[in-house]
Amino acid sequence: MDYNLSESGVHPMRLEELVEDPADRAGLLGQELVYPQSNGTIELRERVAAMYPGATADHVEVTNGGSEANFVTMWHLIEPGDEVVSMVPNYGQTLAWPRRSAAS
Repeated sequence: MDYNLSESGVHPMRLEELVEDPADRAGLLGQELVYPQSNGTIELRERVAAMYPGATADHVEVTNGGSEANFVTMWHLIEPGDEVVSMVPNYGQTLAWPRRSAAS
C-alpha cells in the first residue's frame, strides 16, 4: 500500500519523502514555520473550493487533522436532545462530544 489515509499509527514519513522535485523540496524546506489562519488561508480555501462546482472559500473549513475535523463537525451538527449513534472503534471525540454536550 502506497498511502494510508485512515490509520493514525502508520510509520511517519521524512520531509525528503514528501516531494521528489528538487525545486518543490527547496520550497518546502524554505517554508517558515508559523501559525497560519486556523481555518485555512483564503488562498487555500479558494483552491479547495475550485475543485467543487458552486463552492466558495466560505464553504471550506480546513482543520489540523481528522480529530479536529470530527470535533468541528459534531459541534455544528449535534443539537441538545439529539440522539447520536456511532460505530466503535472510532475517534474518541465522536463519542465524547455528544456526551459532553448532553452534560452542559
